[in-house]
Amino acid sequence: MALDATSQLKFGVIRKYMYECEGWQCILYPFSFWLLFNVAFAVVAYITVYVEPVSIGSGIPQIKCYLNGVKIPRCVRLKTLFMKVLGVYASVMAGLPVGKEGPMIHSGAVIAAGLSQGKSSTLRFNTPFFQFFREDHEKRDFVACGTAAGVAAAFGAPGGGALFAIEEGASYLHQDLLFRLLFAAFVAAFLLKQILSSYYGHPGEVMFSGLLDFGSFEPLHLTAIGFELLAYGLMAVALGMLGALFVSLNIRISKFRRRYVTGKWLRGTEVVLVSLCMMLLAMSVIALSGDYRYYGSDPQFYPYRCRIGSNQLGVSDLLLQTPEATLRSLLHKQPGTFGLYPLLLLTPMYFIATVWTYGLPVPSGVFIPSLVTGALIGRTLATLLLYHHPHWSWWIDPGKFALFGGAAMLGGVVRMAISLTFIILEAVGVISIGPLLMAVLIIAKYTADCFNESLYDAHINLDGIPLLSWRPPPDSEGISITQVMSRPVQCVRMREKAGYLYDLLDSCTHSGFPVVDDIPDESYQSERELLGRCDSDCSDEAANHLHVAATSGQQHFSFRQPDADVYGGGEVHSFRTQQFGRFRGFILRSQLVELLKYKLYSELLADCPEMDTALFNCDYPRYPSHKEVHVSVHERELTADLSHYMNPACLAVLYSGNLPRVFELFRALGLRHCVVINDRNQVIGIVTRKDLCRYRVEGPIYDRRLLRIAIRRPPVPTPSALPPSSPPHAERRQLRQCRHLREARYLSQQRMQQEM
Repeated sequence: MALDATSQLKFGVIRKYMYECEGWQCILYPFSFWLLFNVAFAVVAYITVYVEPVSIGSGIPQIKCYLNGVKIPRCVRLKTLFMKVLGVYASVMAGLPVGKEGPMIHSGAVIAAGLSQGKSSTLRFNTPFFQFFREDHEKRDFVACGTAAGVAAAFGAPGGGALFAIEEGASYLHQDLLFRLLFAAFVAAFLLKQILSSYYGHPGEVMFSGLLDFGSFEPLHLTAIGFELLAYGLMAVALGMLGALFVSLNIRISKFRRRYVTGKWLRGTEVVLVSLCMMLLAMSVIALSGDYRYYGSDPQFYPYRCRIGSNQLGVSDLLLQTPEATLRSLLHKQPGTFGLYPLLLLTPMYFIATVWTYGLPVPSGVFIPSLVTGALIGRTLATLLLYHHPHWSWWIDPGKFALFGGAAMLGGVVRMAISLTFIILEAVGVISIGPLLMAVLIIAKYTADCFNESLYDAHINLDGIPLLSWRPPPDSEGISITQVMSRPVQCVRMREKAGYLYDLLDSCTHSGFPVVDDIPDESYQSERELLGRCDSDCSDEAANHLHVAATSGQQHFSFRQPDADVYGGGEVHSFRTQQFGRFRGFILRSQLVELLKYKLYSELLADCPEMDTALFNCDYPRYPSHKEVHVSVHERELTADLSHYMNPACLAVLYSGNLPRVFELFRALGLRHCVVINDRNQVIGIVTRKDLCRYRVEGPIYDRRLLRIAIRRPPVPTPSALPPSSPPHAERRQLRQCRHLREARYLSQQRMQQEM
């Protein structure tokens, strides 16, 4: 509503200066007002991103990652919502080719996330309500419902909203979630339609489909099935290829922007420059075309230097209005309304401007610009065919060409065939075009997939976010888990000293740690077991390779042996690791911080206090840093029992699995990490999302290659940086005991030889 009111004011003033002017004033006055208006709102749009950087763009890539199980910092904050709404309003008013529908999806997700928590750090309040939902999986379900509600409100498409949340995000779908998605989408669409109807003076009547109103369509029929199917199919292929070109050009511009356009002043200058270029291009196209006239009393169209006797609308009638109004004009105006040359001038200009705009540091969406670009191309194609073959007018409908062209262009850019079909069908309200619309979207999607990935996935990869696709990479069955996992693993014992836990948190940034049995002392193993170990592994040849490593605070023997003897082949790992202690569970970094914060440790192990697990959610989702917790010198020697707080049923996989198996577990369950164990239930590695995302398929469909991308990891802290987690000099005692047993065996053999 604010956009409509402000746009009417803006374009009304420009229309007044253009229509009621003489001589040079026809250019100077509207040009000056247009320039000042666009620059002012462009600055406001950039300030919103400067205040809250995560509000940049449409927000759909961030929400897609969040629903996939990847936490994006500040993605669902209330401050992000405020900056997103204000930024989208300013971006549209600045004359940028952006839409508000994509950011509406992000806004719905933020509102749902806030409602599920019942508290806000921005507004500084915390209610006792909804404490049950202060957990990652519940919050993710709420965000999925907010995403569906955002789509339903933006397009008036509740079914399409639910399908959008399923197709683009929700990695773990169950029956309850499906019901919540549909319920949230229907309620959002119903309330929005009631509010809009009341605002425009028709309370109680459902007169609007959504924030994006495609207008009223009459029943569409295929008058010449063969000709139309051929025309729409070829147009879908062409626009699918154009969508792939759109993604490729936009990614190149984004890489250039990230490399050279850095710093707050340069980024802000680019936003103002793009806004000025859009205005200059619009003024230039208006001045060059010269075939414009006032079209009756339609308030959607504005006159500029009207040519008496002309029955066509010009470029100014498409440029001097919001992108949504431009789309409605292209869909509904009768054949012959727009001239061929204005369309030929405007189409490449709008395509280039849209490619340049997406990725600017402003809140923006790509739905409407893509629809407008495709509608321009479809309408231009229909007008061109009618220009050369006027007798084909019985089956060529420019509005129908514009509709399918917009759908094909949007499908080639974002690659969402199923949800887009239902979104457009519900927005248009004509079910008879459903099969043809789905066919056009599928053709455009798979044509574009032959060249590159979708715009959202391309920007996700550009940001380095470990997003998992729906299926594992092809031809990855031969990649074993041991080639994927990270090692060595930093583990903690079930009973650890507070000082060691604090130093461990200070030395790494891992989000969780496997919990293993206590490392046994000298009396844990019998002399026979240790003697057998020395007989088998401490021979003169193997002893040269034996070394005791204190990695991640616990000791393990490392024997350099070929992988074929351990994992059944492979060249990635040249040694195996045997760790003392069995795998017992997993504990998160946030839980260790809370444990230290509430000082849940004691001098005696039997006196270790227990804490209600509900207290772990008091600081959710922003847990304090370990640096905010003070551990005194005396408390460093106290012991904490982790068995009360760890997850004893943590998912673990055997080393004998392969990449597709663990990939499906991560994708279906939304895992963050998975522990890899051997046959003795000992931790030998850990798999994270980054480990799985290293394997990607790149290249066109005729030359797809499975690549392993190197990921720069922080250096693993040296053992000297961590305090010993076992009794002092335990590794020396183990070596000394092993050496004493070897000496005892040698003396026993000498004694036997002397007796013989």
